[in-house]
Amino acid sequence: MNERTLVYGLGKEYQEHREWVATHFRVTGYCDQDVTRMPPEGAVCKDELKERLAEFDLVLVTADPVSIVADLLEEFHVPLEKIRVLYYELAKQVPPLRTFYGENAEDAVLMLLCRELGLSFEGLSYLEIGTNDPVRFNNTYNLYRLGARGLLVDPLPAVGELIRMSRSEDCFLHAAVSAEGDGAQKLFFASKSSTVSSLSYEHHKAWDGVSHNEVYEIPVDVFGINTILERMEETPDLLLVDAEGEDEKILTALDYTRFCPKVIMVEMDHLDSSRAHMMQFMKDHGYIEYTTIKYNTIFIAAHLWDAVV
Repeated sequence: MNERTLVYGLGKEYQEHREWVATHFRVTGYCDQDVTRMPPEGAVCKDELKERLAEFDLVLVTADPVSIVADLLEEFHVPLEKIRVLYYELAKQVPPLRTFYGENAEDAVLMLLCRELGLSFEGLSYLEIGTNDPVRFNNTYNLYRLGARGLLVDPLPAVGELIRMSRSEDCFLHAAVSAEGDGAQKLFFASKSSTVSSLSYEHHKAWDGVSHNEVYEIPVDVFGINTILERMEETPDLLLVDAEGEDEKILTALDYTRFCPKVIMVEMDHLDSSRAHMMQFMKDHGYIEYTTIKYNTIFIAAHLWDAVV
């Protein structure tokens, strides 16, 4: 509580929790891209941030941590140990009986399904392709809190640092995933709106005018889905795919004769073919639809469901 803290981001999330922040942090400065949000006292403009960082012991990030933490680490050279993320700090507090982190409470449905299948959360395993933020809008964070562990894969390097902050017992692979690949590097189109970053230039461009889509290119290792599964000790219980344009390629390339996750969740609103085609494909490979929550469809291995109904 004695550390001098700079609040970075004064938008909606900060406004909703400003009293909590004031109670738990000694706030001595404020920074926001919108200068009209900053109070006269303690305001730190972004163009003077590098010079004034020595005035603060901590930087509390209150908005999109994947993009902002990356900027703090790479552009402003802020040590990771000086960075806190508001949403992660809130998650450490004593939660209500049920708190859900998925964008549309997909994690609640996954938890229900695990119970229906008689799967214990302790020891449950997952492979999450396209993690992005490992807490906020994340579909496996609740499982992690309950004892599950797994491999998180994402092409954005800042995601690895956020996982170190919030999920230190999970493994992280800094890579992109597609149908094929042995680790050779390709250009990845990273966006300031991190959730629409993609290996596909066409997928990335589809978001122009919809999100803050300033793009920069980074080289990233690309692995095929089967290569990643081969390197895991055993087939994960849950496979979650949100790969921004690569989702269908990953599912159709998966070797279902060798790898059969109990549950597969995939984003289905950016398919190369039709939804009906993918539903039939999954049925032909031994999976049935459990439910669809907005963009994500959850499939379950048919033989497992038949055993419990």
